[in-house]
Amino acid sequence: MEPTNEQRKSLYIRLLLRAVFFAACILLLIYALPPVLSLFAPFVFAYLMALLLNPLVSKLHHKFGFPRKLAALILVILVFLGLAALIGWFIYTIVTEAVSLASNVQVIWEAITSAFHSANAGLLWLMDFLPSDTEAILANITDGVYQWLQDISVDFVNSIVSRTASATTKAGSVLVGVIVFILAAYLTTAEYQTIGDLAKKHFSERLYNHFNMMKAAFQSALGGYLKAQLLLALLAFIVMLAALAIYGQAYAYLIALLLAVLDLLPIIGTAALLIPWGLIEMAGGDLVKGVFLLILSGAFFIIRRMVEPRIVGSQTGLHPFVALLSIFIGMKIFGIWGAVFGPVAVMIVMSVAKSGVFDSTAADLREAADELTRVLRR
Repeated sequence: MEPTNEQRKSLYIRLLLRAVFFAACILLLIYALPPVLSLFAPFVFAYLMALLLNPLVSKLHHKFGFPRKLAALILVILVFLGLAALIGWFIYTIVTEAVSLASNVQVIWEAITSAFHSANAGLLWLMDFLPSDTEAILANITDGVYQWLQDISVDFVNSIVSRTASATTKAGSVLVGVIVFILAAYLTTAEYQTIGDLAKKHFSERLYNHFNMMKAAFQSALGGYLKAQLLLALLAFIVMLAALAIYGQAYAYLIALLLAVLDLLPIIGTAALLIPWGLIEMAGGDLVKGVFLLILSGAFFIIRRMVEPRIVGSQTGLHPFVALLSIFIGMKIFGIWGAVFGPVAVMIVMSVAKSGVFDSTAADLREAADELTRVLRR
């Protein structure tokens, strides 16, 4: 039985309204959400902390008889003291190495140029087999690389000085943000149940259920993915720090931190730094160090590939092909951040879809496809 004109009209209006709503949500996520999150960052992080601490606070309150506010206060203080000690030690170590690196940049620069000249001298035998025009081109490239290295050394020192000055001027604002974050974390954790009851009282049941469903989907997707990536980055930091420290590499903490950050970035990974570094060391004459860096890169690649499926699979449940596709499309549209959060967006959409929110939209799309098929057959 073919649908009537009124039914067709209602179908197209529903599809149009859903398309407009979907486009508006995408625009809000792209343009409105980042500044809003930046403005309310202390409260957002406070809510996330309350979300994590609430089960333990409830257990202390119901099972051991602790007053909820006292349990929340104790846990928040312990968490912040632990984080402060860990971050303080980490920042002190990294800043100490960064300052040492900046003060010794002249010595390091001489070592870099010496390695570059050694590598260049080691490849001079190729000139006998190359045409004269090619030799001139390679000479220009060599001069360009030398000038680029020199510019990098100058920019590095200037960057450290400017960033240190900028961090000093922003210290007051950061301190205020931290104080607000601590207070908001305590108040949100202590009144977590009350806040939930107020939301349930003032919102309709349907809206409240939708909010809980979105919260569960977001928590499962973002929490699982970020936990998996942070665990892999921590693994990279520990492995790189141990290997570099055993080898006796200077600034091991700083280099290990850089490699861990690179490991967080999709597709790039630690090999983006270790392989070129190893090849440069080998070309410069330090064969042992070059081989060590290449072996470290290959060994960590194998370790990560063995551990990654278990960690990511257990935390997200996303198929590797879907994850790769979401990373590629996210990177093409939004750059490196799109590559990082592309899988998160896919997991959120999949979690919401499993709840049945899109069932009516899917039914309308199937009906529209059937109508289009009927029109084409005529």
